[in-house]
Amino acid sequence: MTKPSKQLIWFSLTSIILLVATAAIAINFTIIKDFFTGLAYRPTDEMSRIRTDLNLTDKGTLIFNATMPELKEKSDFNTLCRGTETETAILGCYRDDRVYVYDITDEELIGIRELTSAHELLHAVYHRMSSQQKQELTDILVQVYQENQDTLGEEIDLYQDDQKKEEIYVRAGTEICDLPDELEKHYAEIFKNQDQIADYYKSYITVFKQIEQNLETLLKKAQDLETEITTKTAEYESGATNLNQEIQEFNNCANTPNCFTSRWAFNNQRNALLNRQNELENLYNEINQLISEYNTTATEYNENLLHGQALNMAINSAEKADQI
Repeated sequence: MTKPSKQLIWFSLTSIILLVATAAIAINFTIIKDFFTGLAYRPTDEMSRIRTDLNLTDKGTLIFNATMPELKEKSDFNTLCRGTETETAILGCYRDDRVYVYDITDEELIGIRELTSAHELLHAVYHRMSSQQKQELTDILVQVYQENQDTLGEEIDLYQDDQKKEEIYVRAGTEICDLPDELEKHYAEIFKNQDQIADYYKSYITVFKQIEQNLETLLKKAQDLETEITTKTAEYESGATNLNQEIQEFNNCANTPNCFTSRWAFNNQRNALLNRQNELENLYNEINQLISEYNTTATEYNENLLHGQALNMAINSAEKADQI
């Protein structure tokens, strides 16, 4: 077997060292670029507060500043982030290594701007990761995705296949608490408390889920009331028709000599008709109470529906006020 010459061995080692050095230079260049780009960042007071509230690590702060996040109102935000999409609510975007966040100020949606800023920050982090780093996280991210279909499934399915890995990475880091240790350690490089970021998600999404739950409950109640009103109304109408016919027969008999064999028979039949009339009056009152309850339920349903529409309009920069 021919042995390699010392010169060849030296050349191979030199190549390996050069490759490692090249990779290190590339990594350092990104860090250096982020550092100097971030020096020029002048956040508004509100964005500065958001940065503080995200409780970022030094690395997280470095990348955050480098992407120069800005809060944007509807017109500017749509120009920067929306493109041709007009149906979906878009809360923020990461483009050209910049982060833009829709400036949602609704007091009910506490934490939505913080969550969006964290979400877009993780897009920036992902784009700074090497292919190997991304691949090392793939299996654990797929596991988290499969175990959290109620939170991630429907949203992730909207993305193209080549975008799904990145979106799972971003959403897992901002929407799921108690992640596997490997992911906890990874996100801890960006956030000092990743669970706090997921809490921002819970605080705002709970508002929408509560309205959705209210609508489902109220709709079911209204449907049950409607069924009961229909049934009891039919019962009342049938009973009233029969009673009216029997009252007419009773009156005819009362006006016919010797139709009733005794005073007792007359009183007995009359009392029976009066009892049935009272029962029908009680049924009538019950139906009115059910109708009143139905109307109250319908009003409450409509109020929740309008409330939900208003909140959806607040987070969707494409919505117009006259659509409610």
